[in-house]
This record gives sequence, structure tokens and C-alpha cells, in this order.
Amino acid sequence: MNMHSKTRYIILALLILIPSAVNLGVPIYNRNYPELFGMPFFYWFQTFWLVACTGFYLVYSKLVEKKA
Repeated sequence: MNMHSKTRYIILALLILIPSAVNLGVPIYNRNYPELFGMPFFYWFQTFWLVACTGFYLVYSKLVEKKA
């Protein structure tokens, strides 16, 4: 296993672990303020991470596809 493939595995692991850790850290974002367009922080933060996780998954799938 060369350095390039080790780096790829680290990036793949981070692409999975970062969104998981953020979504499991509910006490961090379980609050009402700041609001965005009248929506409490909890809801718009979750909506943001829904979009962000989609981006993480797309990058992950492209990297796995290149590997194969």
C-alpha cells in the first residue's frame, strides 16, 4: 500500500466520520438562537447538514469509484 492509497483511505474515513460526529453532537446545536428566516437554529442547522452530507457522500462515491 503506497502513500497515495493511505491518504485516500484517510480522506474517505473523514468524509464519513465528520458528518456522523456533527449529527451525533445534538447538545451542541440544540437551541433556538440564532434564527434564520424565522427558523430556529436547530432546524436550519439540520437542513444545512442534510445538504452538506449529500456533498460529502458525492465526493466519497467519486473517490471510491476512481479506486475501482
